[in-house]
This record gives sequence, C-alpha cells and structure tokens, in this order.
Amino acid sequence: MPMILVALLAGSGNQAFGEVLVEGQPDAVHIDARDVPLREVLDALRAKFNFQYRSNDALDTRMTGTFNGPLPRVTARILDGYDFAANIAAQNIDVLILRQHGPNAIAPAVAIAKKSPAPVMTAAQANRYERGLAR
Repeated sequence: MPMILVALLAGSGNQAFGEVLVEGQPDAVHIDARDVPLREVLDALRAKFNFQYRSNDALDTRMTGTFNGPLPRVTARILDGYDFAANIAAQNIDVLILRQHGPNAIAPAVAIAKKSPAPVMTAAQANRYERGLAR
C-alpha cells in the first residue's frame, strides 16, 4: 500500500507545475492556463464543450495566459502560431490543426514545377504571327 501512495505522489508531481482551468459557456469562455502544453488546453475544451480537434502535430507548445470571449475567438487565440481550419456550427466546433508556423517552425518541403519554355516558332508560324493571322 505505501508503494502505491508513493507512486501516486510521484506521478502527480508534474501536474503541480502546470494547470488549466476552463469555465463559462460557449458564448463566454474563460481559460486560465499556467505552463501547460497546448494539447492539455484543447483537451480541457473538449471535456467542457462540444469541441473536437485533430492534428498530426504533438501540440506540446507550452502555454501561459488568460483567454476570455466566445469559443471560436478563444480557439483562434490559443491556436495563434498554428495553421488550422475550423468548422464552426451553432452547437459545436471542429478544428483541424495543420502545422505550426513562425520563426521556429519547420517549413514543409514544396516541389516547385518549372515552367517549360515556349516552343520555338517555325518561319511560317512567325510570318503568320506578324501578319496577325496566328491565334
């Protein structure tokens, strides 16, 4: 029994450093975050409201701050620094978090297609072009 108590106390040690409080209604949300990962803030919103999110990102950016306002506005503020898309309906919000942007973000690799040069005109085509007959 004492080993279980020690394990519980040791496991709860990390939670003493950070906490998140979510209160209010969807039209008047209050979030108080103290040194917690973004994922914990989003999970708290999910537990309190009809709020869903998806992401391939770890969402481990640490957050500290107080956020007040309607749920869509608060969501946009806490996701500042991320590219995201949100489907906002009267009773729910569904957010797709794509990636973090900013000076410390890793830019995705983008392939840029090179434009082919225009084909060379034959003498007959150039002649028609100069006479205004080419299309």
